[in-house]
Amino acid sequence: MKILETQSAHLTHYEVLSHLESLRRRHTATAQKRGSSAAMKSGNMETVMKEVVDYLHRRPSPLASTNTYDTNTIRNLFTALQPFDLTKAELLMIINLRPSNLTILDTIIEEMDERFTEAEQEEILRLVGEVLGLDEDSEINGNYEEEEEEVNEEMQDVVEATGDGTWRS
Repeated sequence: MKILETQSAHLTHYEVLSHLESLRRRHTATAQKRGSSAAMKSGNMETVMKEVVDYLHRRPSPLASTNTYDTNTIRNLFTALQPFDLTKAELLMIINLRPSNLTILDTIIEEMDERFTEAEQEEILRLVGEVLGLDEDSEINGNYEEEEEEVNEEMQDVVEATGDGTWRS
């Protein structure tokens, strides 16, 4: 393998997953045509491909949800967010992370509070949810607050168990 040009393009997780799946299909077709030895890949390459695909299908990745993505999804999101004048890097991170609340969005968009009003920030989240779909475990669906409450109760139990209010692991 020869690298022709370093970082000539940035890819979304969806594009990486699509490329790896097409490589796997080509490998399978070659193996069926010529026999498995003719299409053998490096063991390391197979491991890396499997681990990347597994990672992209694990939560909280947007690709692990029931929403389906395609190239039109990315185009639709770019079009919907065009009035906000986001950078390419910010758009890429929005697609890869599918922010579901303002806290996550703030980590993606540089100087968000200075660039956008609260209404515009909410509109960005609404558009992301509309085009990419909502995360089933997102704060918008209320599960975040329940999880936070459970963690707080567990921490309180630990503090009460120590008796002096100090944290011990």
